[in-house]
Amino acid sequence: MQRSGTRAWAVASALALTATTLAGCGSSSVGSPKAAPIATGNALVAAAKKEGSLTFYGSFSNKELAALTKAFSATYPGIKVSSLQNSVDKLTARLVTEQKGGKHNADLFQGDASYANELIAAGALQPYSPADVPTAPPGLNVPNGYKNVDSVLTTVMAYNPTVVKQKGLTPPTAFQDLAKPQWKGQFSADSRGVNWYEALIQSQGHDKAKTLMTELGANSPRLSESHTLALTQVQAGEPMATIAAYGYSSAKAARETPDSVAIVNPNPLPSAADLVEMVKGAPHPNAAALYMTWLLSKAGQQTLVSISNRISLRTDVTDDPTAWNPARWRPAWSTPTAGSAQFNQDSAELKAAFGAG
Repeated sequence: MQRSGTRAWAVASALALTATTLAGCGSSSVGSPKAAPIATGNALVAAAKKEGSLTFYGSFSNKELAALTKAFSATYPGIKVSSLQNSVDKLTARLVTEQKGGKHNADLFQGDASYANELIAAGALQPYSPADVPTAPPGLNVPNGYKNVDSVLTTVMAYNPTVVKQKGLTPPTAFQDLAKPQWKGQFSADSRGVNWYEALIQSQGHDKAKTLMTELGANSPRLSESHTLALTQVQAGEPMATIAAYGYSSAKAARETPDSVAIVNPNPLPSAADLVEMVKGAPHPNAAALYMTWLLSKAGQQTLVSISNRISLRTDVTDDPTAWNPARWRPAWSTPTAGSAQFNQDSAELKAAFGAG
């Protein structure tokens, strides 16, 4: 999830370029072969073991991917899981490039629903839904067969309470607080957080959300290379706050290191569905289907939550109440089906607000 500083600007530019490339694909296939039939029931396990392996393109952290692989392999020995970890924008671009070149290396794709939706439109994914999956959130208007929500990503504020107290500042309680003069240059932002901006537009309206972004951008935020790095920097106290942290990891850090991290869940709470989907032309479709079935099951979801404090939408899995409580913090869902033109516009507005255009 972290990227080197020398590549930060290139990655930020790739966000819009990826969407543009995919938009050019329209709704046509990007050259994948016809989807193979997938077994069901006990036959699925046998077919998956016969295939013997699968390749997972995921934006989960390396730690998460390794722990998930270990848990899956303990349940289904004999199926090798190879993972390619990267940011979701780079995985999306790679998958499209590979398929255009006639290569079909990936079996599964995992990442933010906005990018998954672009891949659906490009014909790069194929529909598959296990029988037992978490309930999809309202507004996830992707086609049936693609509503496989592995977790929820919320965007929150995090700050270092020790340093904030030392500086004599009032802890922030809303995004607007960091637009005040005393916070000038004291917080970080992510110019690539399009799903966050989409969620703000849904909850506040476009003009108000854009004004907020402009005011925050005018207060000299430091641009962060990733949500993960933004939180790490807050823990170190430099800068002392961020508007670009994931709720699940911030809540975990606040529990483990309360002197260096405090979390603020805005209300409404910017929320985005994270999806795991089968790739069109997957070379190991049965193994991929079995992994999806496991990951979205109670056992798989509980494993994911226990590894990293991720948020599950399964009602039989217990989430961290400091990260996810819809009765207290109403989710404001991003709009993954807004379309490539809207996606590009939102991305351009966000980058312009933070001086990354």
